[in-house]
Amino acid sequence: MKILFASHSSGLAGAEQSLLHLVREAASRGHTGVVVLPDHGPLVTEIQNVPGSFEVLIRRNRLWMGRRYSPVVGTVRTLQAALDVPGYVTLIRSGGYDVVVVNSSVSPVPLMAARILGIPVLQLIRESLISNPMIKSALPKSLIRRLIASWASRVICISDFVACQYGYPNRVIYPQVSKRFLDFSDNSMTFGRKPHRAVMCGTVSPEKGQLDAIRAIKVAKDLGTDISLEIFGHGKPQDVDDVKSLIRELQLSDCVKYRGPVSDMISVYTGADFALVCSRNEGFGKVTAEAILVGRPVIAYGVGGTVEILEYGGGISTAVSAEDMGAALHRISTEPLLFEALCREARRSEIRTKLNATAQDVIRCVEDLAQA
Repeated sequence: MKILFASHSSGLAGAEQSLLHLVREAASRGHTGVVVLPDHGPLVTEIQNVPGSFEVLIRRNRLWMGRRYSPVVGTVRTLQAALDVPGYVTLIRSGGYDVVVVNSSVSPVPLMAARILGIPVLQLIRESLISNPMIKSALPKSLIRRLIASWASRVICISDFVACQYGYPNRVIYPQVSKRFLDFSDNSMTFGRKPHRAVMCGTVSPEKGQLDAIRAIKVAKDLGTDISLEIFGHGKPQDVDDVKSLIRELQLSDCVKYRGPVSDMISVYTGADFALVCSRNEGFGKVTAEAILVGRPVIAYGVGGTVEILEYGGGISTAVSAEDMGAALHRISTEPLLFEALCREARRSEIRTKLNATAQDVIRCVEDLAQA
């Protein structure tokens, strides 16, 4: 089978890492094809290192949803996306692909092109299409959802939360996480360490809530909590500067550090007592799952796809406010029995089973489409 994977980004955030798992699974099953990326980014090298016969093509792929899409900008970008469709049609036709897999709902171009050619297309929806204010469009979200439902041969959502926001027939398959996390086993508890060490991992952005986490540490410190926070992840320069500025403004430089990107996430989690998640519209929340898989409790805002993961145990949720998050940090830092119970829940969480073979499930769906 020959597959065309289309990505809206060549970074290495959660969506792109999930795509990498899909390409690896497809290659391991003997499939070939291409991964189309919009530019040269770190995902290019990762794809090129996958054993098998998948190539990388760089092709412009404009979006119909984005962070700074005002009505004017959104209209222009959507029209530009429409102009990109003929090129994609030529690409798909000339390549003789059996099926197209679109890795995000923010780009209509590969979906439209496959629809024009009558080639089966699997649409992966990773975004909270209604509630996320960071995903703006000149088109009504109701129209975007209806068009996706009309154009896609099959739709997979990455959580029940995302599926509810999409609102049309779909299948829910959680994103794949690294086998290193799934195979990890650690029975240690670190409650006696002072100060208690919290970590926050993921892309630095307003939606992910690093600023809220810093404010929560301030609240916890004011309550008398002996605690530190390390923030890991890449981000746009302005977003990173905002994090550093708030640390200085709240005079937390001695206990809150921005560490930047890191490759060994397991070491980050094993070196911590618990993890913070302050995302307000997380489609799934891989960082939440990864912390729990390493046996570290998670304190998270009780919204979005994060809630689904915490339902399997291993964390506590709070209201969406730095004050509530800070109070929860104080509680988990001063109640050993609560900390130990959450550690046990994390080690026993059934989320491990739910995430064990999700890339295989997606590629099976791709194979079914190609054979239909």
